[in-house]
Amino acid sequence: MSLVHLIKLLLRNWKSLLFVPVLMAGSIYYLTRNEKKEYSSETVIYTGIASGYSLNGAKVADFFATSNAFDNLLTLINSRETKVELGITLLARHLMLEKHDPAELGWGAYEEVHKLIPDSLRKKLVKVDLPLTVAAITAYFESNDVNLIYQIINSDQEFYSVKALNSIETQRINLSDLIKLTYKSSDAAICKHTLEMIIQIFIKKHRDLRESQTTSVIAYFEEQTKLAYQKLDRAELSFLDFNTSNDIINYYEQTKAVAGEKENLYTQNHLLEMDEKALEKGLGTINENIKGRIYQTLYGEDIVKQREKLSEVYNKIAFAELLGKENGVDQKRILDSLKLVAIAVEGGIKETLDKLYVKSNTPNGIPTKSILDEWIKTTIAFEQSKARLTVMDKRKKEFQEEYRKFAPLGAMLKKIERQISVSEQEYLELLHGLNLARLMQQNNQLTSRLNIIDPPFLPTKANASKRKVLAAVGFMAGFMIVMSIILIHFLINQTLQQPARAVKTTGVKLFGVYPLVHERENFIEKANLRLTQQLVGKLDLSVRPALVGIFSMQVSEGKSTIIDMWESRLTELGYKVHVHDWNLLNPWTGIPPADIVLVEIPAMEKLIFTQETIPTFQSTILVCRANRVWTTLDKEFLVMFSRVTKLTPSLLLNGVEADFAEEYIGEVPKKRNFIRATVKRVLKFQFGNRNVISKIRIRRKKK
Repeated sequence: MSLVHLIKLLLRNWKSLLFVPVLMAGSIYYLTRNEKKEYSSETVIYTGIASGYSLNGAKVADFFATSNAFDNLLTLINSRETKVELGITLLARHLMLEKHDPAELGWGAYEEVHKLIPDSLRKKLVKVDLPLTVAAITAYFESNDVNLIYQIINSDQEFYSVKALNSIETQRINLSDLIKLTYKSSDAAICKHTLEMIIQIFIKKHRDLRESQTTSVIAYFEEQTKLAYQKLDRAELSFLDFNTSNDIINYYEQTKAVAGEKENLYTQNHLLEMDEKALEKGLGTINENIKGRIYQTLYGEDIVKQREKLSEVYNKIAFAELLGKENGVDQKRILDSLKLVAIAVEGGIKETLDKLYVKSNTPNGIPTKSILDEWIKTTIAFEQSKARLTVMDKRKKEFQEEYRKFAPLGAMLKKIERQISVSEQEYLELLHGLNLARLMQQNNQLTSRLNIIDPPFLPTKANASKRKVLAAVGFMAGFMIVMSIILIHFLINQTLQQPARAVKTTGVKLFGVYPLVHERENFIEKANLRLTQQLVGKLDLSVRPALVGIFSMQVSEGKSTIIDMWESRLTELGYKVHVHDWNLLNPWTGIPPADIVLVEIPAMEKLIFTQETIPTFQSTILVCRANRVWTTLDKEFLVMFSRVTKLTPSLLLNGVEADFAEEYIGEVPKKRNFIRATVKRVLKFQFGNRNVISKIRIRRKKK
């Protein structure tokens, strides 16, 4: 179907295309006559998510983190819990009004609130201030799922229900840090206050959510830090008790001092041993030189006792000297008294030896006095050396005891110090984590602050009505529905109205088309001319008479009309035409004296014929109504007729609408204004200037 055919099809149904859309548009406009006015308000909030500042410095751009943060924020605003809290807060605010306040809500909304909540329930829920009233309504709402507040919040109520509040639109403005909230309502004041309250609610929720992320972490670190400090304190107290019980001031310095003292002690001991050996050797030499009575006297009972006493005194002096280094002034007096005793004993020995001076020389010729002086000096030195060695041995035993004491203390002290080090490190790590968590908490408090840069405003003018838009949409919808029905009806139409479809359906070559008889007379004449031209052009008039069989599948398909038209036209052209109405009662009897014989064959559905009874045609033409459907039976009749006549008939489509017929006959001759003619040429892509061509032809004729 061409564009011209489509437009003509729509023009034929212009009444339906106009009436139904107008009816739908009018119905919509009438039904929306009581449409409520709608007010809208908006607010813009700065979040600082993408380009804000934190305690750690300027933020680094992260598309995915920023997108995730905005998604979380928008989801929080659009969450059901936020809308429920918003509806309850808005309802509490309105219930607390003692009288109508235009700044809070309109008169219609005020009356609706009093209709929704009975006075008995209102008195039960309303408290002295808004927070207490909100808490009371929330508790009543959560008590069960059949109470009035629960039903209102989950209903279609236009101010307080979740469904109504879901119309709050939220969006991020481009790629900025700004969020825009828009709300529409039938009450201007409620529209503004709803935005104000949802801002307060979700900012609080956002701040609590951000801060709660670190609150639990801080609580954990505080608890663990406290436990770690207690553990460290216990370890340090254990260290203190260990040092106190073991008389340790500084273990490492003490062990270092003990080690140094030990070296000195062994060095002194070694020197004393050498002195003792030397003195012992010297004393032995002296004894060799003093033999006889002198030797017996020197080693007599009195001298021996005095030497023992002197040895005892020297032991005490050596021990006192050792203690004097450790105990200071008090021990010095004891040492001085012991030295006096030693001098007295030495004096006694000297007196005893003076009696031996009677002999002047020893057996070796050495003077007695000299040898006795040497003997007494050596003996005193020897006794002093033995005393010092005795004290040194005692001191060595004390050092061994000291070493045995300090050896295990080092391992225990190392263990305690390691425990203190581990506890201290654990405590410092936890303290560092606690400081980081507190820093993060402060950072969250800083970055979770949302600033309202464009607060909600009170709309003073209602939004433009949608009645006209809805009416226009209704008109377009009605037009499209009717046009779709027309097109669908046309597309599913299986009749032979379109010549191209008829040829494809029947499988027969098209001979020509004939329009509806009620078309314009000049168009009918044009069709008669075309069919006559086609018939004459089809026949071979060198063989006369030329027999043309004209048949149809059903009765009343227009054979007689076509034959009468051809008879009249061919006669006017000077041909001898004979029309024969062939049937079994009127068989073909012979060749009539004529140029063209038009044989009308009855409808195939009522005819029985054979090859012997039917004439031998030069050409056969099938006349078929355009407004009927081609059936399987028609196909069988056509095959049967073709087999008997041994000819393939041509199709003459009768009763074709002018829109399809003018393609084969020519344009319907009628008056058209310039616009209509131009539109038709454009739709047919005929852009040439016909007047100019006509003028050129006229000029050529004149020449």
